[in-house]
Amino acid sequence: MLRRLRRALRRRAFERKLAALPALLEGARVTEAEAAAADALGIGAEVFGDEAAELTTPLYVLAAARLSAGRTEDALAACTRALRIAEALAGTPTEPRLPKLYELAAAIHERAGRLEETTRLYRRLLAGYERMRSPDEAAIADVAGRLGLLLGKQKQAAEAELLLARALTLTERVFGARSRPAAEALYNLGTVLAAAGRRDDAARSLRRAIGILTEGDTRTDGGILALAQHNLATLVEADGRADEAEDLYRRALAAHAGDPPEIRPTLVRLGNLLEAKGRVDEALALYDRALSLAARDLGPDHAVTLGIRAFREAAQKRPPPPR
Repeated sequence: MLRRLRRALRRRAFERKLAALPALLEGARVTEAEAAAADALGIGAEVFGDEAAELTTPLYVLAAARLSAGRTEDALAACTRALRIAEALAGTPTEPRLPKLYELAAAIHERAGRLEETTRLYRRLLAGYERMRSPDEAAIADVAGRLGLLLGKQKQAAEAELLLARALTLTERVFGARSRPAAEALYNLGTVLAAAGRRDDAARSLRRAIGILTEGDTRTDGGILALAQHNLATLVEADGRADEAEDLYRRALAAHAGDPPEIRPTLVRLGNLLEAKGRVDEALALYDRALSLAARDLGPDHAVTLGIRAFREAAQKRPPPPR
């Protein structure tokens, strides 16, 4: 009797711990989330056993919290244990949600720079979604998009383009052709096309993304809008349209809220452009701003900081334009 009562009390304690985990993780309370997940894991193992399906949730939160804290190997250990339990229960009534665990494992490997393993996991995840009796098109679009970007980084442009085009088609079908998810899919496609040297196609994709994003709330879409404008500006600049590129760079700067690290490349590119136009004082002001941000975010001796300082010093030595 006492044993059953203790087990019931421990089970309730486990359920209370479990219920608190999502709010801790979503609130970025990483240390608390990790501690609570570890407590839940200990109680769960005591109540259900070391290989029970119930352990996959605290293991997932434990891995996610460790990943947020930058501890990729510790995160991988927790995620691998969760995957081992989940895969052993695949096809049973208690089967945990494998796709979320595969997504987390892929994120961990990508953070660690293991692109081949990340690619393998995304391929497995995509194939799993496609085999479902009622495929979730939004989930397929998301995974196809992530896999496409990953293959783009690995210079597998042809397959990357096919996957990103598929992600765009599905996203437009699920969310609408003028939705923010569609704009993100267009941005991703444009970015990969640009890296593959398909400048005209990339520009078209980025212009469509910008058109959608400027219709919405730029307070929430400012980050991706600025990135799309910056990337389009680099393409326009490469085609020799300096005035249009300058306008796009300035719009990208205006779209950012505050001074995030993402603003540095735009400051430098616009500085380079203005310097080439002979507007050295304006260029120096942009280099100063970029230099301050780089020193703040990366430190005074980082390669990026030193590179911006070199741009500034070269601009200072530039002779004034002839009158």
